[in-house]
This record gives sequence, C-alpha cells and structure tokens, in this order.
Amino acid sequence: MSAIVTRLFEKFSLLAERSEAFVKFDSTVPTVGILGAGRTRQGLGPFLANWFEKSGARITGVAGRDDTRTRNAAVEISKQLGHDVSAYDNAVELAKTVDALVVACPVEGHLAGLDAALSAGVACLCEKPFVQAADAALGLQRVEAFRQAGLLLAENCQWPYALQALDALHPGLREQPVRSLTMRLSPAHPGRVMIEDSLSHVLSLLQAVVPLPADAALRSVVQSNPAPDASANVVRFEVVGGTGNVAVALHLQCCPQQPRPAWFAVNGARVDRQLGENYAISFASEDGRSVNVQDPLHLLVYDFLANLRANQRERTNALDRIALRIRLYAGVLAKL
Repeated sequence: MSAIVTRLFEKFSLLAERSEAFVKFDSTVPTVGILGAGRTRQGLGPFLANWFEKSGARITGVAGRDDTRTRNAAVEISKQLGHDVSAYDNAVELAKTVDALVVACPVEGHLAGLDAALSAGVACLCEKPFVQAADAALGLQRVEAFRQAGLLLAENCQWPYALQALDALHPGLREQPVRSLTMRLSPAHPGRVMIEDSLSHVLSLLQAVVPLPADAALRSVVQSNPAPDASANVVRFEVVGGTGNVAVALHLQCCPQQPRPAWFAVNGARVDRQLGENYAISFASEDGRSVNVQDPLHLLVYDFLANLRANQRERTNALDRIALRIRLYAGVLAKL
C-alpha cells in the first residue's frame, strides 16, 4: 500500500474498534451544514451526515430547494443522529452558522452552494460533478475564489480512496508507469446524464494514479453509443501529459437498483467491488482473492475533516486537482 493509504487504513481500523469514540480537533467539534440533505434525487445527504458525525463533526443544520422537504429532511436526520438538526431557509443562512458546508444538492444548485460557503468564509465539500460542463468557466472562477480566500474546498470523488484494495491485491503495481485505466460504473439513469454523472469518478481515479500536469490534454475522445436513451455506453479517451499518454475507458451500464456493479483496472489489473450485509465493502481480484476495505465515502469525509487543519500548500494542491478535473470533464463532454 502507499504510505497515505496505509495511514488512512490504520486510522479507520482504530475507528472500527472504537466506534463510540469521536476524533477530536483541538478539543473542538467542527459544525457542518448540508445543502440538499434529502434523498429525492442525489440521495447522499443522510449518508454524508452519518459519516461526518462518525468522523468527529456535528451536523447542525440543513437547507434545500423546498421548505417542506427541508423541514422533513431535518426531522429525519435528527432522528438518524439522535440530536436536533435545524432547517434553514437557504444556503446563505445555513453557511453563516457552520464551520463547513456540504453541497449535496443536484448539480444545478452547486454554484449557489459554493457562493454561500464563500460568502460565509467556510470550508466546502461539493458533490460531483463540481459544476455542469456548460458552467466550467464559472466553476474555475469559484475554485480561484476559494484559493484567494485560503478556504478548504473538496469535491466528493470517493474512488481514489478505493485504491487501498488495488494496492493490497496487486502490490507493487502502481510503482510501474500507468498506461491504461478502465472503469465500470452502473448509473441509475440512461443517456448523456449517465456520462455526466460518472465522468468525475474516473477522472479523479486517473489523477490519483498518474501525476498529471496542469496542462494535461485530451485526445481521441469517442463513445460507443451516442443514442439519447442509451442504457449502455463506453467512453474512451487519452490523456496526454506528465509521464506519458494514458488510455482511459469508462464502461457504463444503466442499473436503476442496488447493488450496482462497479470495478476498475490499472494496466489491466482489475478489482471488482462487492457489497455485503450492512453495506460492507470488499474488492475481489479476477483470481478470486478479496480484501475488505473501509467505506471510501467515510475515508473521504475523515480526510476532509483532517484537512480543516491542513496547511495552505496542501489546500492549494487540492484546488489544482479540482481545476484540472473541471477542465477535463468539460473537455470530454464537449467532444461527445
């Protein structure tokens, strides 16, 4: 395993053994608000609330597009967490009351959520994709605004945290030059939205396995099925820059119901995600070996909270990765 993944794995092994213990940050508990806490579309609000509290934060409020749904979400999350969670009229009012804002609403609301965090001067975890492809320039402006303000900003891309499984099942693989990355995901909806919903995942995984420069470029972007109602598609492209060209293939198969199959392969070495009881996650290699892993979403949330204390250089590097991902995301979709 890489040193970073090993450290994260060790931290979460301790959390699993002492599930009642909260991580303390300078004897304070960070407060977090969630924009889009319901399960109408994205559905991640309750899961994020759970992992933030298990990682040492406290969810204090929610906001959303509809007052009634927001109040209902506040009631449900209060029951889930065992303490009161307030409903706020809008993201701006919510952001004023917390240390970090989670933007978990549909993508068309992301810019407003980012602006609310900027206005309040608080950290932000934004659901993927960061912005719609058509709003790429506006997304890059927001990234720069967070940079200038010295605020923590992250995108909810979980798959890099699953590399612990690849390292365990294929030790030494990532010490070799990466020439190909293949991924299979199973979005709930067909057509172009299937690509829009999945592309950030494979791009973030690519960034985690290849040191891409800021000027990395796209080449040979194609898809196997451009039909507007396509239930299956393969998007292929090359990324040029850094240590050489990397061939990327994103296999998509519409799957409305859980469990949704997912796997990825680096240089042909593949690991398949397996979901067990109570959403226990493991990965299996093609020869039948398997390894249990901590939920990548939990790892991401834990890392985000730890980075509330990160230095400016670490935050700047994270912003550089988000900016590049926005450019690549918009670039791929523009060529399809």
